[in-house]
Amino acid sequence: MAEKLRPPLDEFLTGELDEFVRVQLLTAIDQLRTGRRYFTYNAFNVLLDAELNTATVEDEFDVDRQSTVALEEFRRLLGVVEGS
Repeated sequence: MAEKLRPPLDEFLTGELDEFVRVQLLTAIDQLRTGRRYFTYNAFNVLLDAELNTATVEDEFDVDRQSTVALEEFRRLLGVVEGS
């Protein structure tokens, strides 16, 4: 049976998110009023979009894989994941 791929957001939260990245993204969300902020990490990129009020996590190695959630949901998820 083939292994089911997890969404990029889940992979980012469990595999790449550390305290530095968490603080960087939470600070950017708090400061974001207009426009977009784009962050490039090892295996994932994160786009914060104030106009659309979304956060998109993109797989650096497969441009067709991405997850988009509301900015507030992303903020909540960043605060929930512990021990990364």
